Amino acid sequence: MDEPARYSPFLEDIVLHNVGTFDLVAELDAFAQQLSVPMRAARHHSLLIADKTPANVIAYARTVLDLSEPGVGAIIAAMEALCRAWMPLAYDVVIFSRDRFDQKSGGDRFREKVLTLRDEVEAAVFKATVDSGVKVLELPTELSTEGRVEWIAGQLDGLGLAAA
Repeated sequence: MDEPARYSPFLEDIVLHNVGTFDLVAELDAFAQQLSVPMRAARHHSLLIADKTPANVIAYARTVLDLSEPGVGAIIAAMEALCRAWMPLAYDVVIFSRDRFDQKSGGDRFREKVLTLRDEVEAAVFKATVDSGVKVLELPTELSTEGRVEWIAGQLDGLGLAAA
């Protein structure tokens, strides 16, 4: 499944066209899409592999927004409550990857504005994912691509989630 945030007109304006800054509207749009898109994608499949979860959006929102602005903290708290209620119903497991890719090797313009926040965002995403109540497995970083596929397949098989 593609990452829904990459199709947000709000985030496109901010990161690709340098119009505005990260704001609550952009983060709410990303959160809503991160709920809606996987539901639609999963309705005809028994296994859905997604790059991000609603917890990722919460982590980014907590990192890039000013939580002292009126209403922002309360809305983020509501997003967290929905995430804790929804994710255990929608996700069997999250495989957390700590991969780092060199932006200079082709670059990813959607990540340019948050590159300096990598460590902070990674820690926030991990915390938000754990706080969601979904089982979290950390993908070993030392594996080859083939080894990662085998490790993930073994984990899913062990959980009874292997694809038919």
